[in-house]
Amino acid sequence: MYNFNHLYYFYITAKSGGVNAAAKHLRISQPSLSSQLKVLERTLNIRLFHRVGRNNELTPAGSVIFGFCRQMFEISEAMGELLSEQVPSSARRINIGVSDEVDRPFVVEVVSLFLKKHGLAQRPKVTVVSGNHEQLTERLRFRELDALVTQQSMIDPELRNLERAEVPVVLTCSNRWKMRSNKKNLNAAAAVKEIIGGEGAQWLMPSTGFKLRAEIDQFFEVNQLKGRIAFESDVIASLVRSVIDEVGLAFLPLIYVAREIREKAIRIIGPKDGYWNYRVWLSCHTQSKNDPLIKALAVSFKEICDQSTKLSIKH
Repeated sequence: MYNFNHLYYFYITAKSGGVNAAAKHLRISQPSLSSQLKVLERTLNIRLFHRVGRNNELTPAGSVIFGFCRQMFEISEAMGELLSEQVPSSARRINIGVSDEVDRPFVVEVVSLFLKKHGLAQRPKVTVVSGNHEQLTERLRFRELDALVTQQSMIDPELRNLERAEVPVVLTCSNRWKMRSNKKNLNAAAAVKEIIGGEGAQWLMPSTGFKLRAEIDQFFEVNQLKGRIAFESDVIASLVRSVIDEVGLAFLPLIYVAREIREKAIRIIGPKDGYWNYRVWLSCHTQSKNDPLIKALAVSFKEICDQSTKLSIKH
């Protein structure tokens, strides 16, 4: 009889593409994992991996064994999915990853709407964790997360994009900020001219390395925007707060400031349909795409994003 732990370790190593990533996922040391893989090779009397540069690749025999292991463990995962769908939602735990670049209050709105659709006795327990896109994608691939909200589309065939929000990036200011022009609705060119023609705008910026920052930098270069960066942060909510407190102006996706606009704490300078579109995705593992709770989460995500689109039309 084969050691199923050894087979599972081999399956995860082949699936993750290397011993280091697999050891991290399995929470064991790299030497320990390598040792157990060698035991499996001796048991099977075949070589499972061979070195190609710095990477481990499956041998022809290893590919055959991986095919059998994949059938075994995917059946086990499918059984887990079936059982989870039959378990009352109140007994379920939904783990949601949020990329560092995504605004936390926006995700809170999505989760709150999702939970409100379940009665108090039926509500699942939701856990939200943050991290960079690459780390969270790996956790989603290994089913440690049920869903992921991120600024990048999924290209891994084991992962699926459930919903995509494509929303305008608007130029925001405090509701008390005084404009040089008396016109409320400036077109894009006029709004940019007003900022350039001022005494010097104070800008609030997401951190270098963020997708949104790269888009803003490109917009500044094309339109020759100038001014002083008064505040820079890797927490989008802090930029929103700084706009409200009149620290400066900020280009922000409409979904991140919709509530503040409704409450008249922030207003938009220039076109309400924005200067360019920003995208955010809700993703899951392919095997979770039919999970009723994941589907319900996707519906809530879409509803919150659609509310922002309607807001831009009204204003």
